[in-house]
Order: sequence, then structure tokens, then C-alpha cells
Amino acid sequence: MVKADLAILNIGQIASPKKAGPIRGKEMSSLETRHNMHIAIEGGKISYVGRENVEAREYIDGTGLVAIPGFVDSHTHIPFVGSRSKEFLMRLSGKSYMEIMKTGGGIRSTVKEVRKASASELVAESLRHLDRMLSLGVTTIEGKSGYGLDKENELKQLKVLKTLDSIHPVDLVPTFLGAHAVAEEYESSDSFLYSMAEMLDDVSEYTDTVDIFCENGVFSENQSRWYLKRAKEKGFKLKLHADELSASGGGRLAVELGALSADHLISADDGTLELLSNSNTVATILPGTSFFLNEAFAKGRELVDRGAIVALASDFNPGSCNIYDPFFIIFLAVSRCGLSVEEAIIAYTVNGAKALCLEDRKGRIEAGFDADLVLIKAGDYSEIVYNFSRNIVSGVIKSGKRVR
Repeated sequence: MVKADLAILNIGQIASPKKAGPIRGKEMSSLETRHNMHIAIEGGKISYVGRENVEAREYIDGTGLVAIPGFVDSHTHIPFVGSRSKEFLMRLSGKSYMEIMKTGGGIRSTVKEVRKASASELVAESLRHLDRMLSLGVTTIEGKSGYGLDKENELKQLKVLKTLDSIHPVDLVPTFLGAHAVAEEYESSDSFLYSMAEMLDDVSEYTDTVDIFCENGVFSENQSRWYLKRAKEKGFKLKLHADELSASGGGRLAVELGALSADHLISADDGTLELLSNSNTVATILPGTSFFLNEAFAKGRELVDRGAIVALASDFNPGSCNIYDPFFIIFLAVSRCGLSVEEAIIAYTVNGAKALCLEDRKGRIEAGFDADLVLIKAGDYSEIVYNFSRNIVSGVIKSGKRVR
């Protein structure tokens, strides 16, 4: 007799990555599936998966349900406030993302809103987003600063992330993205970047990871190298917004510096794809951004075939991707980036966990892993793509507790 705090009994199908992340290349093509089994949870961890009888304080009937690991969204821009719906209409009329940014819109418009907002307002707005994401099965999220662009407001965002992590069931992993755009009060990108580098000691109280928007017209490959090397010398882990709108060299730089991940990669050239595929840097694709901006999609199929560690995330933000639904992101990954359903699930679970250095705890349904689970009304996990627009989530378990 297995004893537990919570038991999910007679689950129709358990679909989980076969091993902890990272999973790369051809290994991403299959999931381990088990049928008519129980999951026992104790102390917030999965303690048992099998057919033995389970004695628990609380039970869930898993009949007719599919259990998959909770989604790990390794790239979002929470916290923020404000809407950029007018910019969305501007893009529909022909304006590009960079054109809008150069005229004071884009990131800078959100910066104005975040600077005006109190920490309490940022917390309140973010809680609404997190509630909805959790209801869709997103149980771990990376949140970035980057809408402050000065010491006071960058630290305000990082403090908000710390608060959110302490009061909301979702696990929040903070990243410092002060190098997101050049604040309008600076005459040069060099002087602004230097000011962000001067903040690193203050930032270290709240996060151990630094990101930069390496993009033509924002921060060049050489500027990004200087900044990230300085961060690395201070002990920070690195991430990059890389090769999003142009082949900016960000993907190459990520491999050179041993970054955790290179994110976006819409415009990455063949040489960059090959470098990433032969490295331990996670190639994170964000198809929601391509869809929202009506841009090309990252070469997900090619990255997998070359042997890369591919992760999938939302890029949820107010300007370039106002989307946080993991099922829609998976639909886009499969229908536009060429991934299989199995590859997309692995990309959104164990490989997302790898991009956040959580691969030993998250992304699998196996004894010893965090009890973060999504219960889906389906006969087979593959149905999540076909039914992406429908409410198919029956329940969400976070840290061993039923939250939906």
C-alpha cells in the first residue's frame, strides 16, 4: 500500500518525457506513455507512478483523462502594465515593429506605463495574468524586467517578481533584462549599456540571470558581447534575445559565451543553426511572436533535425505577443514550425526547464519530480493540437495541490 497526500487514480493515459532535460534531436520524437495507472503525491513531489493501491488524504478520479507535466514557460515579460493595441493596428496598416519603436512606441511606450505604476499595481495586474496561465496548465514561468530602463524601475520589476513568486502558486524565475532598449534620456546606446552594467551588483540580490536584446538597431553583437562578458565575470548566467528580426549574431554569441538559451531565432542563418545544434545552449523558439507580428517562423524542424535542444515558450508581453495560451503556442509550433506533437510537449516541459536550470525538478511525471501536472479531457495526448481552441483542461496540480 502506497501512502500519499494526494492520489490521482485510474488515469487513462500518462504522457511524459522519458528522461530529464535536456532532450535533443531525434530523442525529442517520442514520449513515454502509461495507461490506467495512479500517481501518488506527497510533500509537493511525485512519490509513485504505477498500479499499486494508494491510500491518500485526497483523491482525484483520473478516468478518461490524460496527464502531462505542467508547462514551463521559459520566456515571458511579466511584469508589465498597459496596452499597446494601437500599435497592433499600426502594424496591420503596414508599419514594422522597428519603425514603431524608432518613433517612441514599442518597448518605450510600455516603459512609460511601468515607470508610472506602483509596485502594487504591477503585482495586481500580473496576478490576473498568472491566474489565467495557471488555469491553462502553465506551472513555471520566467519573468523579465526590461520595462524600467533605469535603476529604480528595473529593481522595482525584479522586486515585484520576488513578491509574485512568494504569493502565487506559479513558480517565477526572474531575469534581468535592463538591456531591452535604449532609454530615451540617453543619447547613445553605449552610455546606456554602461549604466545597466553598473547596476549588476544591485541586481544580484534578486536574480542570477541576465538577458539582452541583441538586434540590429538596438544592441549590436559587439555591444552584447561586452555587456554579457561583464555579467558573466560577476557570476551571472546568460540568455539572449537572438536573431529575431535580423541575423544579428545573437545566436552565435550565445554559443560563444555558453549562454543558457538563445531565444527567437526567426532570422538565424544556417551557420548559427549548426552552432546551436552542436552546443548545450537551448534554442528557444517563440512562434506566438511570429504569429502576432505576422513575421516568418523559426526553423524548428531544422533545429530538431540537426540535433539541437529546442524549447518552446510564449514570449507573453504587451507589444509583440499578447498570447500566453500554451495550447495555441503548441499548435503554432506543430503547424508552422514543423515540430511533432511529442517534440512540442518536450520543448514546453523538460527543455523549458533546462533553459531555467530546473531540469532536475520539473518537466516529467516521475517519482522525485515536482508534482506539477495538467489533466486533460482527451483519449490521447495528441488531441491537444486538434482541440487547441477548446477548454480541454480538467484540472491542474501545482506543487501537489489541486489549483483548478
